Amino acid sequence: MAKLTIGFKTIILQLLVIFSFQTSSYAQSIDEILANGEAAFSQGKYLVAEKKFKKVLEKDPDNYKVLRAQADTKIKLKKFSEAEELLNKILAMPESRGRNVLVFKIGNSEERKAELVDETVMAIDESEEVDEDISQFLKQDAIGPVPHFRVFIMDSGKMELLPKSRYRIKYHGIPTATREQVMALKSSVQKMAISMNYEKPIEKMVLIKGNCFRMGSDSGNSDERPVHKVCLSDFKIGKYEVKQKFFQSVMGYNPSQFPGADLPVESVGWEHARNYCKKQGYRLPTEAEWEFAARSGAKTEYYWGNKVTGKEANFCDSECDLNSRDINVKDGYKNTSPIGSYPPNAYGLFDMAGNVSEWVFDWMPVNENYYLMSPEKNPRGPRPELDACSGANCVGSFSITQKVNRGGSWNKKASEMRSANRMNSHFQLQSDGTGFRCAVSIN
Repeated sequence: MAKLTIGFKTIILQLLVIFSFQTSSYAQSIDEILANGEAAFSQGKYLVAEKKFKKVLEKDPDNYKVLRAQADTKIKLKKFSEAEELLNKILAMPESRGRNVLVFKIGNSEERKAELVDETVMAIDESEEVDEDISQFLKQDAIGPVPHFRVFIMDSGKMELLPKSRYRIKYHGIPTATREQVMALKSSVQKMAISMNYEKPIEKMVLIKGNCFRMGSDSGNSDERPVHKVCLSDFKIGKYEVKQKFFQSVMGYNPSQFPGADLPVESVGWEHARNYCKKQGYRLPTEAEWEFAARSGAKTEYYWGNKVTGKEANFCDSECDLNSRDINVKDGYKNTSPIGSYPPNAYGLFDMAGNVSEWVFDWMPVNENYYLMSPEKNPRGPRPELDACSGANCVGSFSITQKVNRGGSWNKKASEMRSANRMNSHFQLQSDGTGFRCAVSIN
């Protein structure tokens, strides 16, 4: 009976030792796999790195550092949608202040909030005493300094050294700087994906039959007066605002702050808008052409009527982060919306109100009212002979620097979507609320 008891105790002690080694090897295996993955990445062995990081994430799925490493690997492998998914997982994490982590003992789900002071400290493991019966199974050379986390435990207000063989940490959110880096990387990934899915840029143009109309508004801002008669020749104008996928394929870059193949290009200066249209065999519409096309025969404030319900266009609604938002109306989008998300006007043109404001050809004089002197036939704005120029050898264009943009945008009040409303910006300004569409004359 005594021999049976001793044998049983020996088996139990051996199992305890095996468990002890397993918990120790758990931390070592993760660290080793991660190190192997980082080494493979640095050597350009991206498929190997991808497999290594995947194994680490299977054991530690919320480690934002490994998620970022795997995203970088996916980018190298041109797996952009998978990279974006990983980056979104990081961005879904709460924002942390300092180095906040959650600490838990392996095999125990209970977590403690702590601040990570040092990620690795070599020290003698004195956290637990080893049973004398178990110590006979341990090798003497295993006793010595081992890796520890140094953490400050929030609840107790004490500093603790926790051996990595028995404890794990989970980052409780991500630092602000990391979030900003990941957001910038995500934007780059989205633009890379647009380049991968090349589509020949074809701007659909709508024929606008020439006619006369009353331009401006007596009830609007002072620069909308006086209402005056304008007569236009036939022209064509883009059915849609220029999409990012088209701009990027033609110009070789994408300045947009809200990347998306079918979102309107924004954060684009007037010169870049002009250059894109030129490369496509088009030009920017004149201000008079734009207003005539936007009104599409309507004499109301907006081309659909006099009220905004949120179903007509994209402006700064209740979900907009800006102070100018309308808290009582919701249009369905926080920022820019995919082109063509709202009903077209009577001429079949989309987004002539809202989404992004649109550069037009005309300069905006600061010291005079052009509407008082505008010619009736095909007006082109003041000083149309002056071309915008921002190079070192520019001559003659500095007397006028403001270009007109029309239509309102996702970051403007609903009233700025009125068909007669005029806005102007320095021709070099690249605003995330400004884009454009092209036009062409009919000879």
